[in-house]
Amino acid sequence: MMGNDYSTVTKTMIMCFETEGRYGFDNFLEWDDIDYHLIDDNLNVEVKVEILTMNGFGKKKIRDFGESQKDVSDVVLVVQDTKFYVLKMFLALQSSYFKSLFFGKFDESEMKEIKLNGIEIDDFQNFLELIHGESSIDDDTVTGILQLADMYDAPTAIRRCEEFLLKNSEKTIVQKLQLALRCNLEDLKSTCLSEVTTISDIESIMTADLFEMDLSTSQALLQKSIAFSKK
Repeated sequence: MMGNDYSTVTKTMIMCFETEGRYGFDNFLEWDDIDYHLIDDNLNVEVKVEILTMNGFGKKKIRDFGESQKDVSDVVLVVQDTKFYVLKMFLALQSSYFKSLFFGKFDESEMKEIKLNGIEIDDFQNFLELIHGESSIDDDTVTGILQLADMYDAPTAIRRCEEFLLKNSEKTIVQKLQLALRCNLEDLKSTCLSEVTTISDIESIMTADLFEMDLSTSQALLQKSIAFSKK
């Protein structure tokens, strides 16, 4: 904000919006202080917002894993204070990670409630929907689902994500190749490389922040670059 002496005033605050509604003008600036900020009877405010985390937005949940499923579950997985009621055996069949967690020699195998760290609520919701047979994959969700599927070693989920990226996704070649390299999706990587048809395509890939480009990909791009330069 700018004061009436043309000096600037900066206010920094962190807010958690847990319900619908406004922050409130009186919480931002006291009415008694307004006169100081008026210039020609106008109040000029410049606001910069950085969203740190966001939950509850986006697509509607296809399947409920909340407390309504308590009677048909045998373990609770907690992600950022959100509880997911699931069946150990089903997750173990889908994921070697959960098989070891639930039935291996870990303390968690005896726990009724287990906290999962380092993941997002929406990504885990979408991942659970997918392995339970729902169509939760689209261009907005595929990256989060695939990263969890790779983390938890869930081959069916990985395969379905790769099929979507091959057949239905509108992501760019660079975006697809980035996921292919990160999650070792060989079919997707081959398809992406086959779609590189110009020097511009190669430049886009080489300037992108790709995840540890492997030797075979580098060699394929080099060969294409040499071939294009001879035309």
